[in-house]
Amino acid sequence: MVTSPSQSNSYRPPFKGEVLRLSAVAGPPRDSIELTRAGGVIGRGSTCEVKLVDPTVSRKHASISCQDENWLIKDLGGANGTLLNEVRIEHPSILAEGDRIRVGPWVLQVGAMNTTSVAMKTLDDAGESDRVRRVSPAQTASLARHRLNLFIECAARINQAVDESSLWDSIMASAIEGSGFGRSALLRTDANAESVEIIAYRGMGGDDRPDDLSRSLIRAAAEGDMAQLLSDDQPAYGQSIADLNIHSALCCPIMVDEIVAACLYLDARGSEAAVQNDAASFCQALVRIAGLAMANLRRRELIERQHKMESDLSAAREAQRFMLPESRGTVSTMPYAVQFQPGRYASGDLFDVMALPDGKVAFALGDVSGKGIGAAILMAAAQSHLHSVLLRSGDPTEAVNAVNSYVLSHSAVNRFISMWVGVLDPSTMEIVYVDAGHGHWAHCRSDGSCRSEQIAAHPPVGIDGDTQFDSLVLKCDPGDRIVLMTDGVVEQPKEDQEQFGMERALEVLRGTRDPHSDVEGLHKAVCDFAQTDQLADDTTIASIMFPSI
Repeated sequence: MVTSPSQSNSYRPPFKGEVLRLSAVAGPPRDSIELTRAGGVIGRGSTCEVKLVDPTVSRKHASISCQDENWLIKDLGGANGTLLNEVRIEHPSILAEGDRIRVGPWVLQVGAMNTTSVAMKTLDDAGESDRVRRVSPAQTASLARHRLNLFIECAARINQAVDESSLWDSIMASAIEGSGFGRSALLRTDANAESVEIIAYRGMGGDDRPDDLSRSLIRAAAEGDMAQLLSDDQPAYGQSIADLNIHSALCCPIMVDEIVAACLYLDARGSEAAVQNDAASFCQALVRIAGLAMANLRRRELIERQHKMESDLSAAREAQRFMLPESRGTVSTMPYAVQFQPGRYASGDLFDVMALPDGKVAFALGDVSGKGIGAAILMAAAQSHLHSVLLRSGDPTEAVNAVNSYVLSHSAVNRFISMWVGVLDPSTMEIVYVDAGHGHWAHCRSDGSCRSEQIAAHPPVGIDGDTQFDSLVLKCDPGDRIVLMTDGVVEQPKEDQEQFGMERALEVLRGTRDPHSDVEGLHKAVCDFAQTDQLADDTTIASIMFPSI
């Protein structure tokens, strides 16, 4: 028996790589698709990165994104749904090498085709179509009583399979044992059946894979019907299955959620034993059990992936909650508030506020590039390092330069942090701050006016080891506020892709008067703009106010 490498285990590790390749293995012909880590949307809309034009495909059908090192697929709520390995997606799911994504009439396979299957042409036997009979359910309604025990044993063997490799083996062994056919193969194909992928085969002589499969039988099975080749006299059709001395053949669809997931192909030739009279009945019942077992295995695998992802993200969330200050409070004499919303389970946003000697207060916000667990871990490490340097020196310039060196020596390539770090002194009413690639902050005065530089003085932390970060000084008045926000606020899009922008943020802040109303009002405005509270990116808003006289 030979199996596809992609089917050798129940749990397949997530697909890794900078580029995700999708190959169309069923449906209308189209070129392969390559997505970068930026991901993309699958749908029939003109703006979709993967455009599939068909009435059964929604305008925005599904999205694929790369978070940390994992590629995820998410159904976007279309009427016909998105299937992963013939199972309808209900939650974002991690993609593995060899996974099959069904969108409308297309099946897109993850990864390189030559590592996941054996492809071959089928035998053109159209001249023998009079010998091919489609088998109606009425013909296979019951099993002979004397064979019921054998069927029960085969069904038990199939349901005990712990992964798809053992499932394939059980199906083929049971089919040969119960039907009398000498050879069996499991395969996948499209509706035309001109070529097939051989998943596994048995009883075909050593390692020789089958090269003489009937296209007519496979085409019928691909359409959901079981078909058999009758054992009557064979006229000389030239190069055909008659020349190969095949006297009986049968092809049965294995259905998973009303979709043909694979086909069981059997044949007998030459002097091989005669096929059992009820072979069609036996095999039809067998593939029904196999379809249920396959569906259970695939659902179990998706659940395992989901649980693993949620377990990892839950650990990251717990670490973040442990490090975050309270959402509202007063440090020294200065009230503050923060609104913190991860875009996808765990956030790469950094926030800290702490009391320093002489009544000063450190106030910091950062945004780690990337999403998911990797960004959250870097955030936690950078925040811890920043916190310790600020407590020791009280100097934002020294702290940001130290974090820059730390990130460059400890983080992965292409990871960086945009960061605003300030030290507020209520005795002098001044803020000494460093803006390292952030830019998303506002100075809100007690008279209701608000302004924002919107241009950072330095590049983000973690890009260049030669960068020297210098501080700037901002003079304030009693009752003035500093409002910081991550790019998840200003870059939040609505359906037509227009972004919320800094001008809308400033307009909201002109109507608020304290840290709590700053963060609540701005968060509500962003959600109203997006028409959802499930925002596209990590979103953190923080505000701190100088005490009024």
